[in-house]
Amino acid sequence: MEVKQVINGGKLTSSYMSTWNSELQLTVEGGHEITVKVEEGVLRDLVSRLKERVETIDSEREEERQAAIDAAVEAAAETVETEVQYDED
Repeated sequence: MEVKQVINGGKLTSSYMSTWNSELQLTVEGGHEITVKVEEGVLRDLVSRLKERVETIDSEREEERQAAIDAAVEAAAETVETEVQYDED
């Protein structure tokens, strides 16, 4: 029989990767620490997954930023158009 334990430690507050013994130390809210040994293959997979996630976050933020810029440009164009209409009257 296999027993599985899941620990929800809360928000990650810091991390440290040992260069000499391949241990990853994660610190969560309250100062609790989790230390795991990470082999090279798993470490490379972790880096790849983290990179993917960061790229997704960056892409979403860029889309939000571009939407805000487009809205501001549109609002400015409407203001100019309204001012031009008043000048013509």
